[in-house]
Amino acid sequence: MNVRAPAAVLMLLLATASAGAVPAKPEPPPAQCAVPDGTAFIDAPLPRLARRLKTNEPITVVVLGSGSAAGSGTSNKGAAFPERFESRLAKAYPKHRITVVTLAQPGQTAPAMASRLANEVLPLKPSLVVLQTGSADAARSVPVGDFSTALERSIVQLRAKGSDVLLIDSQFSPRASLLVNTDDYRDTVRLSARRFELPLFRRYETMQYWWSNEVFDLDAERKTNQVENADAIHDCVAVLLVRLVEHGVAAAGK
Repeated sequence: MNVRAPAAVLMLLLATASAGAVPAKPEPPPAQCAVPDGTAFIDAPLPRLARRLKTNEPITVVVLGSGSAAGSGTSNKGAAFPERFESRLAKAYPKHRITVVTLAQPGQTAPAMASRLANEVLPLKPSLVVLQTGSADAARSVPVGDFSTALERSIVQLRAKGSDVLLIDSQFSPRASLLVNTDDYRDTVRLSARRFELPLFRRYETMQYWWSNEVFDLDAERKTNQVENADAIHDCVAVLLVRLVEHGVAAAGK
C-alpha cells in the first residue's frame, strides 16, 4: 500500500453536543484517512439519532447498499466499512449499545433498495439508515429519473417512520471511471441531500483525493495489494462516517 501524509489534515471537531449524546474523546484517525475540509462531507443534523442517544435504549443503524457495502474486495466481512463503522461507533459512544445491520447486496440498485424498506428495514425501527447508492445503478444503466424517484421515495418513507438518513455516493476507481460514468447519479444524490437536508459522505471525491495524492494505490496490479488497499479504505470510510455522525448529532443539539 502506497501511503504518504496528505497536504491537508482533516479538522473535524465537535464544537457542541447535546446532553447525553457527547461522544468519547476520539482516537486519532489513521494518517492516511485525512481529507481536506469540504471534500468528504455535506453536513446536516441527525435529530432522530440525537434524541435516541439521550436515552439508554439500544440503537439500530441499517446500512443499505451494493457490492462495496457488502464487503466486495475486502479480505473478510469484518473488514467491510459497515462492520468497521459499528466498531468505531462503539468507541465514539461507549455508553450506548449500537448495532449496525447490513442489508447490502452486490448489484443492488436504488429501486431494489426501495422495494425492501417495508418488509426488511422498517420492522427494525432504525434510528439511522445509511443509503450507499449510485454505483450499481450507473453500471446497470438505470434511468437517472428512475434512480432519483426511488431514492427520494426511500428518503420520504424512512423519515416518515422516524429514521434519520445518511447518504453515501459512488466510489471512485480510475479504471472503472473509464467504463462507467456516475456523474449524473452522484449529482442526483447530492441534490437529494440538499433538498432533504441530509448528511452526505462524498465517497467519490474522497477516494479521488486519496488516489491523486498517492495516499492509496488504486491502480495496484497485485491481488494482495488490492485487498490491503480495500481493507484500509473501508476502515477510513468508517472513520469518516463516524465523524459525519458526530457532526450531525452535534448540529441537532444546537
